Amino acid sequence: VQASILNLLVALQEHERVSYIFISHDLGVVHYLADRIAVMYLGQIVEIGGADAVFRPPHHPYTEVLLSAMPSVDPDRQPVRIKLSGAIPSAANPPSGCRFHTRCPRFLGELCRREAPPWQNDGSGHAYRCHLTPADLRARQAASGNATAPRRD
Repeated sequence: VQASILNLLVALQEHERVSYIFISHDLGVVHYLADRIAVMYLGQIVEIGGADAVFRPPHHPYTEVLLSAMPSVDPDRQPVRIKLSGAIPSAANPPSGCRFHTRCPRFLGELCRREAPPWQNDGSGHAYRCHLTPADLRARQAASGNATAPRRD
């Protein structure tokens, strides 16, 4: 049923030239429908870009968590599932600094607690909010194969 509905939405998109705002935690479905993707955490966009670019590293650490939850059809390429710990902050009273710092697997310490992260741009129109530069974040993600780096409190 889900596949039929998604195919109908794609057909309408192509033939009637309609646009959608599609909200979901299932990035596989979002990627199937979307030309551009914005990932939000606690009501704030933390990553935005073309659909294909958002699926290539570097990703915002929250996007990385969502991508790790996607099953793969290739049994040899199952992603390492990233499990978040810590309490979910209130969207009505978000934490200071980076909104994701209380649960972020790539937490950098006081910098993340104190300062809102800047937008980082990989040069292709794909941008994310993080204190880690695209080169540093890409290297950390490649080194861990999408597993988390140790948290430094």
